[in-house]
Amino acid sequence: MIRILQFSLSTVLSVFLIASAINGYSQGVTTAALKGTITGEDGIGLPGATVIATHLPSGTVYGASSRNDGKYNLPNLRVGGPYEIKVTFVGYSEQKQDGLQLSLGQNLTMNFIMKEDVASLEEIIISARSGVIGADRTGPETRINNEQLMIMPTITRSASDIYRLSPQAAGNSFGGRNDQYNNFSLDGSIFNNPFGLDAATPGGQTN
Repeated sequence: MIRILQFSLSTVLSVFLIASAINGYSQGVTTAALKGTITGEDGIGLPGATVIATHLPSGTVYGASSRNDGKYNLPNLRVGGPYEIKVTFVGYSEQKQDGLQLSLGQNLTMNFIMKEDVASLEEIIISARSGVIGADRTGPETRINNEQLMIMPTITRSASDIYRLSPQAAGNSFGGRNDQYNNFSLDGSIFNNPFGLDAATPGGQTN
């Protein structure tokens, strides 16, 4: 005897959708996740706290920072473990959780309450010399000795090749100032080149 089973279209469709959903979930989810809230002892969320999760067998490290409300999320974690979880925040003692195991598709909630870390720092003494250092100086200076002049490469024998030793120099200009405001002298003799615009005297263009 042959028994014929009859199913309605809606029943068949329901079974198909359930099977598809189960199959899709099993194929689409391959990781786990971690979430929670980081607060102080007063219960207020701490923004910017650092959460580090380390998968010890592989050495894989995952990290995140807490948001303004103290909440954090660590998605796409490897399944299994053990994990080591560390939470740090400036001015608070480090919180640590060992031996954590995560299962497939799990979104585990872990909250942390941070305790203030009161530490005594050694005394720091800052001392300075009294008086004016180099009272005759009006700005930064660069001293170039004879040895530097001898070994400094120069193709055109231009003075600007030597000025490169000064961080303020750009060609013949110093500190962005027009190079015509400079005074060049050698053993007391002035070597300015005013191009006939002014007298060959120190600072000629400033009158």
